[in-house]
Amino acid sequence: MKRRDLLRYTAYITGVAVSGPVASALLSGCKRDEAVAAGEAVYKPGFFNDDEYEYISKLADTMIPTTDTPGALDVGVPEMVDKMVGQVYDEEARDKFRTGLKELMRKMDADNADAGFRELDTEKALVYLQDQDLHYKNPDTEWDTLPEVEGGARNVYFDLKSQIVGAWFNSEPIGTEVLKYDPVPGEYIPCGDLQELTGGRAWAI
Repeated sequence: MKRRDLLRYTAYITGVAVSGPVASALLSGCKRDEAVAAGEAVYKPGFFNDDEYEYISKLADTMIPTTDTPGALDVGVPEMVDKMVGQVYDEEARDKFRTGLKELMRKMDADNADAGFRELDTEKALVYLQDQDLHYKNPDTEWDTLPEVEGGARNVYFDLKSQIVGAWFNSEPIGTEVLKYDPVPGEYIPCGDLQELTGGRAWAI
């Protein structure tokens, strides 16, 4: 699948605009860049356990794999999702997300009983997610009448897709190397010290 087709697909299946809090979570992306530059250990999720984080990483890599441009894993999308849910969501939202994610993971493994979703190769994983899109977007299903846990899995599924696409588009490598970037009023400084940049004053926009 070509990059432009993949992005068209992910934008279509997401079906919602990227929410404002995404930007807040993305501000922590510089910490990852600094850690990589310093040769520190691989990112350790702060909210998700290892099993949950592996599923989110597989989803992200399936949706936006590395091709002629950086993929979701290359720009740290799973890390940004971990920080979004763990640091931006309130306690109730985090609890609902985790409950829905556990049900989603259970369903994904049950649908792929031979090996589990994480063991699927790229093509099979993409085909499976396309099937899930059709399932969760089925207009004949009255989702509000189904058990809360199933509806929660559906909500998490689309929440994750929104976050994955939004985090990828808003990452520095994509913003400066893939998309058209005009450095006005100046160079891209995602994590500069406000005192040094503006004398401590807040940005107008």
